[in-house]
Amino acid sequence: MLMIWLFIIWMIFTFVVCDSEAEPTVYYGKVVATEGKSIQVKGNDGRVSVFWLGHRTRMDTRVPLFGDRVRIEYVKDKLNRNAVTRVTLLSK
Repeated sequence: MLMIWLFIIWMIFTFVVCDSEAEPTVYYGKVVATEGKSIQVKGNDGRVSVFWLGHRTRMDTRVPLFGDRVRIEYVKDKLNRNAVTRVTLLSK
């Protein structure tokens, strides 16, 4: 019985601690492709990253199109995808 209670307390503590909000990370690059609700962005280092545009994404002006330079703030979602929180268009 004691082991069950310790396991329950451990599970509650784990869920409370891990449920905190993550700080967004910033990524700069150029849009190279769009795929439905996601965009592919080529960074300054040449690496292409995929960002998911979810229902909580805030656009400053419009949806980024092919060739736009963007500033993306993102966090990792529960499926370990790059979930965008804010997209800012810098230039074409």
